Order: sequence, then C-alpha cells, then structure tokens
Amino acid sequence: MAYDTDEGASKVYEANLGLKPLNGDLSSVSGRDILKEAGFEKGDLPLVVGCPPCQSFSSLRKTTLGKRKDDRKGLLKRYADLVAEMLPKAAVLENVSGLSYANRWHLDRFVSTLKRAGYMVAWDVVDASDYGVPQRRRRVVAIASRVRKPALPARTHRNPKEPGAGPRWRTVKDAIAGLPPLQAGEASPGDPLHFAPDHGERTLRLIRSIPRDGGSRRDLPPELWLPCHAALEKRGEYGAGSSYGRMKWDEPSPTVTTRFLSPSCGRFVHPSQDRAISIREAARLQTVPDSYGFEGNRTQISAWIGNGMPVDLAEAVARQVSLAI
Repeated sequence: MAYDTDEGASKVYEANLGLKPLNGDLSSVSGRDILKEAGFEKGDLPLVVGCPPCQSFSSLRKTTLGKRKDDRKGLLKRYADLVAEMLPKAAVLENVSGLSYANRWHLDRFVSTLKRAGYMVAWDVVDASDYGVPQRRRRVVAIASRVRKPALPARTHRNPKEPGAGPRWRTVKDAIAGLPPLQAGEASPGDPLHFAPDHGERTLRLIRSIPRDGGSRRDLPPELWLPCHAALEKRGEYGAGSSYGRMKWDEPSPTVTTRFLSPSCGRFVHPSQDRAISIREAARLQTVPDSYGFEGNRTQISAWIGNGMPVDLAEAVARQVSLAI
C-alpha cells in the first residue's frame, strides 16, 4: 500500500504500478490506522519505505523559502514514530545530503527513535552515480532492521579517475545522446515528454554564447551578464555559478532538481543544443524507463521527476534490504 498527499502523483503511481495509493496526510494518520488498512498486525509488515519532503533540509531552502518557517522538518520524526508504532521488519529512509550536516540533529533523533524501538540502523551519504545513475546526486540513505544488522549497498560503478576494475560511471551521453535533437520550443512528434522549453530571445542569446560541453555563465563576456550576476561578481560573491551552465557529455549530470526546465536554476542546459534539457532527458538522467507513463502538466511532471529517487539507486537499496529481512 502507499500514501501520498499529491493526488496527481498518486494517479501516476496507480497507472504504472497497479496500486491505488491512499490520499492523506500522514501527520494525522496513526500506525494502527495504516496496519488496519493494509491488513497486517503490528510487527508483521516486511518493509516500510518513507521519503519525507526534502525541501526543508535542502541547501536550496534559502532560495525557495527565505526565512519562512518550514514545519515539514517535523515529518521526519513523524515517520520514525510511525515505524516504531507499526514495527515492520525493516524500514528505509531517503533524503537530501543536507540532513547529515546542517540538520544533523533531526537525523540523529530519527535514528535514536528507531534504536529505542529495537532496530539496528545503517546510514550514510551515497552518490547515485556510484550505482549506475548518470547523475551526481548525493543523498542520505538509512536502512533499519529488527531482524539482522543492515548494511548499505556496495558501489557498483566507479569514478573513471579512480584505479580499479568494474563499470565506470554512466554519463550524460550514455543517457540522452540517442534522443532526437530539438530547437527551443520544439517537441518530438513521437514522444510528448521530449520537448524543449521555449526560451525568450534574451535567454537564447545567453545560451548560444555559452561554450558547448560544460561551459557556464562565467564564460560569457561581461556585456552579456545579467544584472544579478554582475552584482554578485562586483561584490566578490560567486554563487549561482552553475546557472545557465551546460552539462558535460562525458560526465554524469549535476543533481536534477524540480526546476530543470529553467536554465537560470542550475546547470541544466543541453551539452550541445541551445536549450534546457527536456523532461524525457531529465527522466533518463533519473533512470526512469521510457515506458513509465506520466499524466499531468509540465510543472507537475518536472516536480515529480526532480523530487524522485533515481530508479537504479532505489533498486540497489531494495536488493540490500532484501538481505536484512
């Protein structure tokens, strides 16, 4: 069974997986309610997986919320309490890497709650690129088990700069090179998710001037700098350096966020085409199969993809969890 507050995401889940999620806010649902709905007794559930909203722990929080209070941080403790109430054999947590440093006490409280409930817990910050995902995406992954001591999955891929055998990191080229080329505002006739955002002329002028295969806004001549970027440079502040940046063909992509359709929000410009990456390209960088269907508007779909856990990383964690229950 599954729970979510997003009805649109629940419909996509049902269409692809054949299971209709319950739509509700878990802050007001008890573990007893969940067990009753699922038809299990306390202690009999094999596995519970939870990914509380990550935005409150993200390094991008200041750019999206400013100084506003974010009550979603309490949902991590809520998840731990639900696990302790239901006592599944194992539980999994996935969240942003910021949970391990700036918000570490929230993670420590989560782990302590589970240990008091009788769980052994293994956690660390892992990089999705180490598991065959063509994307540098650092995330906290925790596996808890009441059955046997858990461990995180071993890396399956390696940085090509490191010595050793085995598969190298997958790259942007591996993931998206075979897709049809697009102009800004153009869509692929055979794939509704492979469309290029329609950028304004000023944005296109910037993008066309950025060197291909890894160039950034800092490669632009000063006369093309945006006022906000010029002000940052004048003050000696070099933040937002990845905005209007191109991805590199022969490296994993940077972290795909919910705003990958906007070149101003990160290194989301295609390595060689003058546009931001498409939804299909972002999905591939998240290792979402082309066969997985999405229904919703572009804003919704890009948010679901950007918020998602890369499929290949999720599979690696799932295989490891199967050894702990």
